[in-house]
Amino acid sequence: MAREGRWNFYALRVDDQPASIYLDLSLADEVSADDYPVMAWLRVEMREPRDDGLSSQQEFDALVALEDRVIPLLVPDGQGVYAGRNTSSGCRDFYFYLAQGDSWDAQVGWVMRAVPEYRYQSGHRPDSTWSAYHEFLYPGPRERESIENRDVCAALEDRGDALQQPRDIDHWAYFPSASARDEFLQQAAVMGFENRTPNRDDDGEQEWGAQVFRRDVPAYGAIDDICLPLYDLACECGGRYGGWECEVVPRTS
Repeated sequence: MAREGRWNFYALRVDDQPASIYLDLSLADEVSADDYPVMAWLRVEMREPRDDGLSSQQEFDALVALEDRVIPLLVPDGQGVYAGRNTSSGCRDFYFYLAQGDSWDAQVGWVMRAVPEYRYQSGHRPDSTWSAYHEFLYPGPRERESIENRDVCAALEDRGDALQQPRDIDHWAYFPSASARDEFLQQAAVMGFENRTPNRDDDGEQEWGAQVFRRDVPAYGAIDDICLPLYDLACECGGRYGGWECEVVPRTS
């Protein structure tokens, strides 16, 4: 049976160009690198990229159809795994891990005959540590925060929230000292966040917690602009951002 995986995406810059990576976040936890020590790739040149090199709405359906068609043929069950893709600079690069790569380029040539309108390149190399997956495809801590932000928005949506109404959004952060926490609270206040940190003696605790809130709209297109500045501030103060939550505001008819 084919793996379903835990797929998600995030935005970044690759070679100083806008990029979007879509990957299976659970791959390394569910598949042994020892079984597939060869990294293989397929680069497809997009036909109608946006001016910034990302994929366009006009080409969306064609790229989805291409991926749905070629991926199962390139990595049949038991012969390899699809790790993810990077879209940037007018190209879409697909990454795979294989048991062996001797026939990869020939296999790609055979599969890509089904989509002759697309120019492509392919290749493979040994990668027993899955460095391409861990060091390139996999998101860093800040990018994982962005993914988690969208996941919380999706959870609110699933509970009937239209993500259109402002409401108090609470944020948490944790610090190694009271002074670091207080510095965070002072800087967060400058950003318009109010303090809701419980008034208690934290002596003996390993971390000092802060809770702040601000009235915002938890929309997909806005949530990173709300949360990531707090994430960065917590890091600058020597602590860590602990996430956010808010009440569900049901859709109105």
